[in-house]
Amino acid sequence: MSNNLLNVVEEAVKTHIETNNRKLYQFEKNKLYDYLGTTLVSQLKKYKCFIAGGAITSIFTGTQINDLDIYFRNEESCIKFVEDSWEDRDDWINMLTKKSILMRMDSKLIQVIHFNFFKSVQEIFDSFDFTVCMGAFDFETEQFILHEEFLKHNSQRIIKFNKNTAFPIVSLLRVHKYKNKAYTISKPEFLRIAMKCMDLDIKSAEQLKDHLGGMYGINYDKIINFSEGEEFSLDKVIDKIEDLCLDEDYFKKPVEVKFDDLDDVIDTIKKKNIKITTIKDKVYKIRYNNTLKLLPLKPAFYEEILGKEYIENNKFYKFVEKEDNTYKSHWDSNFIYRIAEEAKAKGDFLYFNEKYEIDKSSYKFNGALLEVKIEYDDFHKKDGNNILAKKCYVVREVPKDEYMKWVNE
Repeated sequence: MSNNLLNVVEEAVKTHIETNNRKLYQFEKNKLYDYLGTTLVSQLKKYKCFIAGGAITSIFTGTQINDLDIYFRNEESCIKFVEDSWEDRDDWINMLTKKSILMRMDSKLIQVIHFNFFKSVQEIFDSFDFTVCMGAFDFETEQFILHEEFLKHNSQRIIKFNKNTAFPIVSLLRVHKYKNKAYTISKPEFLRIAMKCMDLDIKSAEQLKDHLGGMYGINYDKIINFSEGEEFSLDKVIDKIEDLCLDEDYFKKPVEVKFDDLDDVIDTIKKKNIKITTIKDKVYKIRYNNTLKLLPLKPAFYEEILGKEYIENNKFYKFVEKEDNTYKSHWDSNFIYRIAEEAKAKGDFLYFNEKYEIDKSSYKFNGALLEVKIEYDDFHKKDGNNILAKKCYVVREVPKDEYMKWVNE
């Protein structure tokens, strides 16, 4: 058979399969599109996304869809999808990890998967743990792609394990979830999962956290907090798990956190380290202009600067009233600042701004600008654009032409 004829036959077979696929699963496609809505369907088509996993299982088994796992062919399409979807609302992004972004769109829970990118559905299935999850919809071809055992194992409600899954410890946890849905697993299959877990070479708390947290809505990494200098061992982790139920937070629902900085989200997708510092148990991002921004928690990827080092290597600023070479507080004219002397708060705190945020001061450009140093122990926190401190050391008055250059940079 000539190559041309062979190509014609292969193309005809492919067309026949695609036509049958469309007819066979048209009802399920309509059901999926109705659930997603026109806007989301349009976005998923635009970026040639995949939906795979539990949502597809729900479509074919007639059960409620809990969330949507969206996979991408490349990093660029993932970032553009997030940028297009970005809304600065309190409930938009609730979880941001090394593996996924959990966000809400029109009351739907969506996991944007970014721990890897996938050129084909088969690559996605290769990372999955159970065949009952190996269903997908490709928005490039607008077709369902199902593992050959997907329908059979869902109809029999049995769990079969894929040993090449990315996170076998999570698979162990998910067995319990599926048993609650009336699925069963044989002892040999359960043993296969356990043996795959034994094959993991986990040498640190961070490695274990990667396997435990941030996927499938599960976040068990709170159980493996090690004190500074404490040596890691799995035996210690096992002991921590034993006492987990005694923790006062055990029965509390996780607090949802708002992530309101698109750049932080994109940096996480890019696996780019975010520069941070921890000061008095508060985590701050050190922004490009060397100003602090309070974070709800440490980002997935970060480079940490010691808080003491950051505070004592920077200077802070305050506009004051200047009268006959005397510097008075705008708030309290009886409070005097003197060059080369310490100033201590009469009440709780003194208020300052960072170098590139002096234009956000309540008294911006009103009077003279003082430059001060703050000791780490005297620093309280950053609140909005204000630095709160118990006392400071006044370094100098900053000339106006100098500080206006900072404002215009």
